[in-house]
Amino acid sequence: MDAVTDSLARYVLSLFQASEGTHCAEDRPLYRMYLAEAGVLLALAATGVERDRLQRHVAQHERLWGQTWLQDPVYEGPRLAWQEVKRVRRIDQTSRGAR
Repeated sequence: MDAVTDSLARYVLSLFQASEGTHCAEDRPLYRMYLAEAGVLLALAATGVERDRLQRHVAQHERLWGQTWLQDPVYEGPRLAWQEVKRVRRIDQTSRGAR
């Protein structure tokens, strides 16, 4: 498993754990949306889809983070995991561009 796929898998698990652990009913439908999109991102990365297509979906998911607000502090785990996905993705893009 490459670094991007691994970070996405960790992100999906973090979302799942937060969705199970939240005490805020209003957050649960948002976690379902995040999980649905994150699952698609993970599948795209795992199947080796072209970088541009994956990047479009990453940008779409980033917009979801910017347009929704989770209330229960358990969102911190997924937020940090998402930041790691983006960091690893940037490193991956840089290393592939250098080849």
